[in-house]
Amino acid sequence: MKPETIIAALQNVAAKQNAESEKHITAKLTVFTAARDTHAASMEKLKEIDTSIERCKQERQTALDESAEAEHDWRSRFRTLRGNLTPEMKAEHSKRIASRELADEFTGLIAELETDRSRAMLNACSTGNKFRSAHGEAFTAYAGAEWVKAINAVPVALIRAFLLRIRALEMNGESAPQSVTIGELRDALNRQGSLYHFDMKQEPVLSVTGMQRPQITGVDMELLRSPLKRNMLAKKLAEHDGTKAGA
Repeated sequence: MKPETIIAALQNVAAKQNAESEKHITAKLTVFTAARDTHAASMEKLKEIDTSIERCKQERQTALDESAEAEHDWRSRFRTLRGNLTPEMKAEHSKRIASRELADEFTGLIAELETDRSRAMLNACSTGNKFRSAHGEAFTAYAGAEWVKAINAVPVALIRAFLLRIRALEMNGESAPQSVTIGELRDALNRQGSLYHFDMKQEPVLSVTGMQRPQITGVDMELLRSPLKRNMLAKKLAEHDGTKAGA
């Protein structure tokens, strides 16, 4: 078979590989962006619950403070009046009870919100792990495709020079000519690689994935890293829901 025929066949194979790789990468990017958006929504929900809890705690404390102050004032006046309940005293009595009951309502609501927060945190850890996993798969797929593409497109001049260098080393008595040549090639790539700069404006894929693994913040890191702890929390929440439903 003529060399030209072999080269043409290899080029056809490479072209098919490139087309398949592009479809594969597009699919991975779609999964990645969906996972990213889902995690962002999970974090937003968690943030909203945290804000609600903080607001309720402040409202509860205000109600407790008002109740305590009203309690002190009412008792002082009650003793001063020697138990003579005026309409104003009766109204203040109802008001201080209402403040105390309001504080109790906030206490119950905060407990429910804390449960909601645990559920939201569990979900955020799940979406966070899926986000990182999808990023790793998309980045790896793209890097692998670019590597294969570059290997298939190695210049003939480099191949020729590579073989000549090995032959020259052999002729000069080098015991491991191929290893030496590969080492020289590696060193040259490292030198040029240290000077290379990725222009993200020209990188349609990398501009989406970035060059770094996504940092998951704002969640319980132990829960994020431990499947066992997530399973335990999920079981606890399920039991809570079952108890609540049966009440």
